[in-house]
Amino acid sequence: MKRLVQKTIKPFLPMQQLLKAGGLTFFFRIGGLGLNFLITKIITGQYGEAVFGNYGLAFTIAQATGILFALGFPNAIITYIGLKPIHDSYSQYILRKGLTVLAPLTLLPLLAYFFGAAFISQEIFNKPGLYNYILIAAFTVPAMILHEFLLYFFIATGNNLKFNIFMFGVPNAILLLLLLCVQNVPGHYSFLFYAASVIVTLAIESFFAFKQTARHEQKILTARQMISFASPMMFSGIMLYLLNWTDTFMLGALVSEEELGHYNLAYKIASLSMLVIISMNVVLAPRVAALFNSGDLTELHKTVRKTTHIIIALTTPLALGIIVLSDFLLSFFGHGFTGGKEALIIITVGFWLNALTGNVDQVLNMTGNQKILQNITIFGFIANVALNLALIPRYGINGSAMASVFTNILFNVTCLLYVKKKLGFYTFA
Repeated sequence: MKRLVQKTIKPFLPMQQLLKAGGLTFFFRIGGLGLNFLITKIITGQYGEAVFGNYGLAFTIAQATGILFALGFPNAIITYIGLKPIHDSYSQYILRKGLTVLAPLTLLPLLAYFFGAAFISQEIFNKPGLYNYILIAAFTVPAMILHEFLLYFFIATGNNLKFNIFMFGVPNAILLLLLLCVQNVPGHYSFLFYAASVIVTLAIESFFAFKQTARHEQKILTARQMISFASPMMFSGIMLYLLNWTDTFMLGALVSEEELGHYNLAYKIASLSMLVIISMNVVLAPRVAALFNSGDLTELHKTVRKTTHIIIALTTPLALGIIVLSDFLLSFFGHGFTGGKEALIIITVGFWLNALTGNVDQVLNMTGNQKILQNITIFGFIANVALNLALIPRYGINGSAMASVFTNILFNVTCLLYVKKKLGFYTFA
């Protein structure tokens, strides 16, 4: 009888484990967003819309640079490790090998932003007030790169609790504490506090990532082999990031700091509708990689399909709630921000449409189709730039929101068709 029960429930265990891990990430992400919105409220209340605009632009620049110089390693280690334990000698070998390559490269953005701060702030963005933010970014980006790598190491080894704590808990708590304790300082200190939160978090999480293990005896990977494998993921990662944040870069050069602040807040609120898909992606990616490497495409299809159905079911009420409560959500941060209402609604609709196809990008990324994803994201990025150039001068921040929606539809449908072509199934059917 016991064997019969075990045989009956066995097919459902992987999905239950996936949902449990995804649910953990979902609730941590909600808590992190709650802290993040409180941080946003403090910054906008203490420093104003213009500072929040510069803060958002500097953050976007730093994050995009971090993805570029991470060389695709964060996603690559998920494929390499494939849910091996954190103490495993191979896991520790990949961790150390990756950091050996990445750490020296972090000096490049540090030097570029430190010596190029004046040029970037004045010549590129025509915002002299951005100068101090770029200087701070010089020291923030290296820490962000290494922090991101360690976060994905926790994902790759199945340590979802550690990932969530160091992704959503520790850095937000440190930043909030600094904002509350240190007041009456210039606006760029808000970004300095963010830099401090990342650096301190990096120091703490390093203690939990590194383990003493027996010497690894398997085949040794060279730096060139790792870079060659990861580089398509790097290009697709940076292009995917730019695909979502091109609007911020272009608005930074084409509209006022106040309008940029309105758009940044609208985008941040709209991103609530992405809670489910991002949370599931954290645990789905290593699962997809493991199933694909084992050759079990039937179970892979079943897992992706069920996950997509869950994403659609939970994202739809979230998106609808944001649209209905758009006035309230924006005015909570100040009545001046209600000018971003239309942009908020447009962006939210775009994110909801993303949810209908599920995690198509990561399904391609984790199944040996990273070069295809790279080409799709490059195409999407070019289309997004063209649409922003055409729509921002006429419609302002709403034009940028429309460009984002059109591009995301194009991107996700193209990925969906390639999933069907390469793996033989649609993510939702």
